[in-house]
Amino acid sequence: MDDGRLTREQHRQMLELLEQAALHDYPNPERKGCPGQDFLQRLANDRASINLDDPRLTHVARCSPCYREFVSYRKSVRNRSITRRSLLTVGGVAAAGIAVIGVRTSQRQTSEPWVREAIDLSRNQLTRGTDANPPPATPKINLPAKRLDLVITLPFASPAGDYQVEVLNSDGKQADVHGSGRAYLKDGDTLLHVRLDLSSLRPDSYQIGIRRIPYDWVPIPVQVK
Repeated sequence: MDDGRLTREQHRQMLELLEQAALHDYPNPERKGCPGQDFLQRLANDRASINLDDPRLTHVARCSPCYREFVSYRKSVRNRSITRRSLLTVGGVAAAGIAVIGVRTSQRQTSEPWVREAIDLSRNQLTRGTDANPPPATPKINLPAKRLDLVITLPFASPAGDYQVEVLNSDGKQADVHGSGRAYLKDGDTLLHVRLDLSSLRPDSYQIGIRRIPYDWVPIPVQVK
């Protein structure tokens, strides 16, 4: 007789529906009240150190951009954990060599490599805000539909610091591709290194939104091929 309890598969499906809702149903394009990168990384790395009554937890659960950023950090933590466990089980130099070969083979089978691409925005004169547009003479940037290891040269005199990057469709809707990184100064340029997985995008016109936390987004037109 049915006692009302969920099966393991039903429980998994329910959790998946809840996570999809958190990822997509709470847009917050202006990132109002967001707790910031440090808290999200701490949440992904050491959840036990955060009190359950911390109001920032409620915000993350009801803010799709924050939840997506948290999921990205959580995946990185899991990948590092898997790598550490794999290395700890290896004994001796010969066994370590076999493990490394196995890991590389697995990576080739499960995912494409990251492709290095560069975007130079050093001559752009962009203003902050969602309505900002590049000058008419600025050519559209072409990017391949691959897993990209991007080095972005930010507009002249851009400050160093934490930045977020997000891909938007031509109509301004989120394409569920995002990343973050810390910009640094080198030889007078401000460089931002970030990874974006464009492999799921179909060829079309998009925008890459870039913002220095906590300021507004600056959209850059791109063509994914």
